[in-house]
Amino acid sequence: MNSPAQQPDYRYIDDDAGLARFCSALDEASYCAIDTEFVRESTYYPELALIQIAGGDLLGCVDPLAITDFAPLADLLVRQDLIKIFHSSPQDLEILYQKFGQVPAPVFDTQLAAAVLGYSHQISYADLVLQITGVQLEKKYTRANWIRRPLSQEELDYAMDDVRYLVAVYHELDSRLESTRRRSWIERDLQAMSNADNYEVDQARLWQRLRGVQKLKGERLQIASELCRWREQLAQQQNRPRRWIVKDDVIVELARHKPASLEALAKIPELSDKTVKRHGEKILKVIAEASRVDAAQWPQHDSIKNLNSRQMALGDCLMALCRMISDNNSIALATLATRKDIDNLILNQKSSRLAQGWRFAMAGEQLLEFIHGQSAISVEDQVLKLDSK
Repeated sequence: MNSPAQQPDYRYIDDDAGLARFCSALDEASYCAIDTEFVRESTYYPELALIQIAGGDLLGCVDPLAITDFAPLADLLVRQDLIKIFHSSPQDLEILYQKFGQVPAPVFDTQLAAAVLGYSHQISYADLVLQITGVQLEKKYTRANWIRRPLSQEELDYAMDDVRYLVAVYHELDSRLESTRRRSWIERDLQAMSNADNYEVDQARLWQRLRGVQKLKGERLQIASELCRWREQLAQQQNRPRRWIVKDDVIVELARHKPASLEALAKIPELSDKTVKRHGEKILKVIAEASRVDAAQWPQHDSIKNLNSRQMALGDCLMALCRMISDNNSIALATLATRKDIDNLILNQKSSRLAQGWRFAMAGEQLLEFIHGQSAISVEDQVLKLDSK
């Protein structure tokens, strides 16, 4: 790692011409590693503070606060002949989608690749770097204010470590995916990561994220849903955190009590006088309009289906098979499947993670064959085996 006295091995890019030159220098590259630094404490949208890129022999630290023309970078992010490497990519992809209006593609996620290769469940970047390269990364600036300028060279060096070793990690994992013939297992998952729908807010389902929403049903759930929509739209318009407008527990109380006047609104616990003054009339209007919606359109909680005794016994068998499969593939059972995944496979095969992506390739297909009587469990030397009929 660099000390403050050393010349950095990366370019600090803080003007349009520099960004254009750097992106042009990557024209012949077939892959690049990308990471972002951002701040989100006081805004709805994350404030993108740095974009770190490593490709070929190039390392670049892009300052998005100083750039005005992002076209060269936006083009690079969607170049189909350039693999974009991330570790635990969803948050980075969401931020880049919000910034550029398109999701990077194609992508390679080292955390996902590590999962199917037997590394620990949701392994961190630092742990993966240590295990593959032997480099111990520092954690000194995990809480740095990346929006502040100027950033020290130590802070920039720390940020660049997030891509400096990512290429080496990629090569190792990609090689192991090839040798174990597991690359095809994650292809669909990787393609899905570039689907813009994953990073759009589903207004109709906002209520499902609401803490305490389990207490509500019927008309009260409809009111909570409409209040969540209103809060989300206002948070986006004002670029403020949702909780700064109205907290979750306040929305639940509003839905429970259904106030119809400012006086009744003022009695809602934890609803400040300031909020009543600023948004009271609108809140009352949202509640009134929600109450007039036809009952057939009210949201509903997912029905909870309980397994019967025979299904529970089947679930026990499937859990044992998952343990066998995870052991055979040197992968943590927690990474492969939970009991909830197995129960969902029994009750509704499409909703289970075991019916999707790499989990289906590794285990789901075998479990479905067992469920449909196409295979059977046997024991040899106290070891479970799954035999085709």
